[in-house]
This record gives sequence, C-alpha cells and structure tokens, in this order.
Amino acid sequence: MKSKVLTLVASFAGLVTIASPSFAHHGGAAFDISAPVVLKNAVITEFLWINPHPLIKADYKDEKGNLQQWTMELGGIVGAQLVGWTRTSLAAGDVVTLYVWKAKTGALVGRFNKVDFPDGTTMRDSQTGADDGGRSDSGVRQ
Repeated sequence: MKSKVLTLVASFAGLVTIASPSFAHHGGAAFDISAPVVLKNAVITEFLWINPHPLIKADYKDEKGNLQQWTMELGGIVGAQLVGWTRTSLAAGDVVTLYVWKAKTGALVGRFNKVDFPDGTTMRDSQTGADDGGRSDSGVRQ
C-alpha cells in the first residue's frame, strides 16, 4: 500500500512539473496592456496561420518616417476561428490599422489586439481583442 501511494505522489509531482511551463506560456505579463500601440497604414508582410498562435508581421513607418518591422501573435487558432479568423483573413500587401499590446521590453513585438480594414470592418483577437485589455467583447469581423 505504501509503495502505491508513493508511486501516485511521484507521478502527480512529475505531471505538475511537466505541465507547469504550458500554464506559464499563456500569461500576459510580458505585454503592456495599459493602452494598445496604434499602427496606422501598416503594411502586412506576412500572416502565418500556425499553431499554437498565428503571427502577423507588418511594416510600419513611424511619425519620423523610420521603418519599423513588427511581429505580433494572436490567441490560439481555435479561438481565432470562433471569432471569424481564417488563414486568408490577412494577406501580404494589405494596408490596415493594427492595434497591439507592445512588449514591456520595448521590442517591436507584442500581442495583437485588433485590426481595422480600409472598408471600415474590424477583426479582434480571440482573447484580448477588446479596447479595454480584453475585459469586454471580442467580436467577429463586423
């Protein structure tokens, strides 16, 4: 009996140790969600529909005309699909306005918030797509 309990405890401890990095991965502590950075007239260079998080790569010229190359991640593919995203939602060459929660390190990377298209439609992220840091709606392309 004692060896079965010991085996059970050891198995549980091992499972917790293995699983804990996956829980840590989904934290938002790396991003400044006080206000999204707005990238007007950003040009999509690549939209990677990959697991676990699709990536948006875009070129943006700041107010001084300096080129910035941004990379941002969306929520998971399943969640993105539930709010209307597909592998063709963005394409290289699309000119859009992107909203991104920038990395606290200052690097030009972050968590995608939403995109405004020239025709007036908006698509939001599956998890943090609301204007208030994800605390309200996360709508489908309107």
